[in-house]
Amino acid sequence: MHPNQENIFSTPVWGFVLRDQLHQNADYTDYILNLQEKQHSESKSNRGGFQSKDDLHTHGIFQEFNSVILSACQSILPDKSIYMQSMWANINEHGDFNFAHTHEGTLSGVFYCKTPKNSGRLVFVDPAVRNHCHIIKNKNFPVNPAQLALIIFPSWLEHYVEPSESEELRVSISFNIGIKEL
Repeated sequence: MHPNQENIFSTPVWGFVLRDQLHQNADYTDYILNLQEKQHSESKSNRGGFQSKDDLHTHGIFQEFNSVILSACQSILPDKSIYMQSMWANINEHGDFNFAHTHEGTLSGVFYCKTPKNSGRLVFVDPAVRNHCHIIKNKNFPVNPAQLALIIFPSWLEHYVEPSESEELRVSISFNIGIKEL
């Protein structure tokens, strides 16, 4: 078992704190806020807020970050040849949230750049089919966002983001990891 792994619902979820990204994080946040002024928001699972195009990993400023993410994911899948499939920025304001959804790829994740208090938790939905109507059931698993935290999970694991109650912006970067076919 990976040292950063927590098993919930018999489903692995990995957590890291990227302290080495502290200084770059301010640059990432400024870059993302600037993108918001230049791009129209994508509309996927988000209600309100801003979601950039999913090509952030091709932007020069994110090359080192891309390598850090790939390294973390490679530690989870050491025998696989992986690549960054897509990466995008998210900005949530007061009242913004994301509906329950899944991702493409093999692994997905989120890195928290800016996380004011009460800016909405990431909630993983118990994948047990039909347990919601049974007296014996698991609870969904909420994760409180924290600056520099990196959360990685299987792309098929359904999740949502609660509405932000903060008057400050929450800024994060999400991504999908694919496996290269040999």
